[in-house]
Amino acid sequence: MAARTSRIEIRVTEDERALEEAAASAQGETLSEFVRRVALREAEQVLVERRSYLLDDQRAERFLAALERPGPEAERRLRRLLERPSVVPSE
Repeated sequence: MAARTSRIEIRVTEDERALEEAAASAQGETLSEFVRRVALREAEQVLVERRSYLLDDQRAERFLAALERPGPEAERRLRRLLERPSVVPSE
C-alpha cells in the first residue's frame, strides 16, 4: 500500500461534522478513514458513470452499423484501446 503523504482539507458545518463522526463511529472507523473511504467510492462511481454515453438516433445507427461491420483497422484500434490502463482502480 502506498504511503499517505497528501492532505485534503475541507471546511464543514458543525452539523455535518457531527453527522460524519457518528457515521464513522457506527462503522468502527476514524473520521479520516470514513471520509477517505466514502470519497474514494464516490470518485470511482463518477468515473464509471462516464463510461456510458447517450447517442441520438443517427449516431446510434452509425455506431450499431460499425459494430456489425467493423473496418479493417477495428481490431488494431480495439487492441490498442484495451492496452491502455483503466482510470478506475482495480480491487
